Amino acid sequence: MKMKTCWIACGLAAALSIAPVLAQTIDRQAALDSLVAAEKAFAREAAEKGTRDSFLDFLADDGVMFTPDPVNGKDWLRGRPAQPGLLSWFPVYSEVSLAGDLGYNTGPYEFRAKAGEKPAGTGQFSTVWKRQPDGSWKAMVDLGTPGSPPSSGAIGAIALKGPARVAAGDLPKVEASSVKTSLLLAERTLDRATRLQGASGIGQFLADDARLLRARQPAVAGKAAVQAALATDKAPIGWEPAGSGVSRSGDLGYIFGTAKERESGPASPWVKTGNYLRVWRKGTDGTWKVAFDVLSPRPRPASKPGEEKKPSSGS
Repeated sequence: MKMKTCWIACGLAAALSIAPVLAQTIDRQAALDSLVAAEKAFAREAAEKGTRDSFLDFLADDGVMFTPDPVNGKDWLRGRPAQPGLLSWFPVYSEVSLAGDLGYNTGPYEFRAKAGEKPAGTGQFSTVWKRQPDGSWKAMVDLGTPGSPPSSGAIGAIALKGPARVAAGDLPKVEASSVKTSLLLAERTLDRATRLQGASGIGQFLADDARLLRARQPAVAGKAAVQAALATDKAPIGWEPAGSGVSRSGDLGYIFGTAKERESGPASPWVKTGNYLRVWRKGTDGTWKVAFDVLSPRPRPASKPGEEKKPSSGS
């Protein structure tokens, strides 16, 4: 009996000594897997309950949709009736922060007026997700590029970037407000470049594995390919941020807002022409680089209740 008691006591002591270590280790592979699972569950519920109700369930309380201006998605949806139609999508590429608390998914979507019919609209979606205190993922920003063809296998690969596990003590010691300030400074620097050079000016800010989404164009992956896709776009363009967020580890951040272009000629006024979502990643040298860049034409203002076919999220 004493021996049994000893083994139990030793086992409890070992478990207690290991528990804090495990609790302080971030399983990034598990975080990425759960991020992808959240996106798939979101799409599954859309097929079962409808687009409106699924967005209400999966959007964060401060989650954003574009209608055409960025608005609180839940507030906007609650004031509108559910509409027929099936919006379906699935992720082909994902990324998660070092802390496993912020990430994004992207891939193709289709809209059908009725199940079984041919798609009435297709494109690429992008969703930024944030982990909640209860461990669940909620969507912070949803924006799509209409008319973009499905991604090829060459640029559709969900794989973890960086270490599979990170000791919590090894995460960068950051203060959220200062990280946001540095992120917005990087955004302003990019803005100055593109007002002079056009969208091609984004090229100098790209991460090596950067990805690009534009309406009616295929998704592009890799710094050289993205630079080539932007090279001929010399028309001045500016960016008006409407919101942003950063990871707890300070290595991943996003900014969304409105894109503006000159109405006609260099002296003409700036006009809103699109909505954008930009995900930045901080490199080992401490500089922010663009990991994911999405620009979508501004949708027409939402119609009155009963007239629209589906929620206008930019997807």
